[in-house]
Amino acid sequence: MSFMLKLRWDIKAGREADFKANQEALCKVMLEHPGVICYHADYPSQRVSQWTEIYATDEAFAAHLANEKGKGPLSTLIEACDKITCQCWGTPNAKSREILAGFGATYHETATNAFVLNPRADKDSRI
Repeated sequence: MSFMLKLRWDIKAGREADFKANQEALCKVMLEHPGVICYHADYPSQRVSQWTEIYATDEAFAAHLANEKGKGPLSTLIEACDKITCQCWGTPNAKSREILAGFGATYHETATNAFVLNPRADKDSRI
């Protein structure tokens, strides 16, 4: 089943550039996994990054995190933070929940029929 994550990364003082470089590396790794529907990062302040990630399946989530190219950048991101807040919407399976426990994930209810993936989505669509 698909699920969405919202993460807030509170970055340690002096680690901002290191964090951004590794965040950019992870965005490139995401492109290797078509089941990663969305990977959005923003910086509302100098030491905070907020991400939205949408996974089509648990398998896409597991494959993304298992990618060797992403393990180093992810480890660096974790080490560069004072705090990570992870919120989840949807129904990840037990294996995904085990992974998400490492990020202190909390689970939230979505309004009825408010979180769906378009089965006909086409990244090249002009309409």
